[in-house]
Amino acid sequence: MVFRTEQDKINRRAANRRYYSLEENKEQKREYMRKYSKRNKQTPYPMHEQWAKENGYRDNDTLNSKNSVSFKDGAEK
Repeated sequence: MVFRTEQDKINRRAANRRYYSLEENKEQKREYMRKYSKRNKQTPYPMHEQWAKENGYRDNDTLNSKNSVSFKDGAEK
């Protein structure tokens, strides 16, 4: 994992602004975003999806409410 300092983040932001200020790069990004928005929006990991269903992590409407109640109860103590 790469840890970036605040100065690294500022420099990267400035570099991105310079790069996308050119019209041909703006158009390249637009084309990419058009393709990205038309992509197949299914799960990219079908085996993970199968595992999640088998282990009860999909189609569980009460999971969110159970977690919310336990979180709230823990915060009150």
